[in-house]
Amino acid sequence: MLAPHLAAIEQQEPLLPSRDAVHDARVACRRVRAGLRLSGRRDLDAGVKELQDALGKVRDLQLQVVWFEERDEDLRRRRAALCAKAEKALQLALRRWHGRTLPALISLDAKAVSRGHARKVVRKRVGRLGERLEAARARPSPPALHRARISVKQVRYLIELSERVLPRKVVALSRDLKTLQASLGELHDTDVRVALLERKPALLREQQDLRTRLLKIAAAQLARWHGQKIAQRTRALLE
Repeated sequence: MLAPHLAAIEQQEPLLPSRDAVHDARVACRRVRAGLRLSGRRDLDAGVKELQDALGKVRDLQLQVVWFEERDEDLRRRRAALCAKAEKALQLALRRWHGRTLPALISLDAKAVSRGHARKVVRKRVGRLGERLEAARARPSPPALHRARISVKQVRYLIELSERVLPRKVVALSRDLKTLQASLGELHDTDVRVALLERKPALLREQQDLRTRLLKIAAAQLARWHGQKIAQRTRALLE
């Protein structure tokens, strides 16, 4: 279960810090962490999270640099300088990954995930997802929406990795999760830019208007999850 995603990280490493490689390696880290959760080996999670976080910082700054390229040269330079520091930190994280975390993962004697355990893990995470989606629906603040987005990704990858032992209706939920993840991701990127544009009124208004439009889309999706009780029904399927 872990091997393909560990291999994906290794395949992308020579291409780092290119944007595509950073993105693909980061997604692979998320899938490894989902696999550890399903395997009951959360004791190895911290090392994978360290690499994921380092990749995430580079990825976020890369996107900001690209966005500011034709909009504000001063902010572009500032984000580029931070990105260079993040890339150096990523190299340190990769050294620790190879020196400590990867050997532990390779030597892991993981047993096959049982149907009952997989259902229990996914059911618990779906419950948390439902709580966070409700919180974001009630008060769509950037932190609440960000927490909801994290839960969406966690549940999506857990379902993907354990789909062989889950009900078909639960596996089919991956499509909805992918759509919701995309909407919340666009909204998160906009929220980050809004926070950076306090002294740039023209760009700030533009991004605030964009946030209003994106929030309507996300709000409609959250309302659908609430109205159709998707999280509750999914949990019931996993009992």
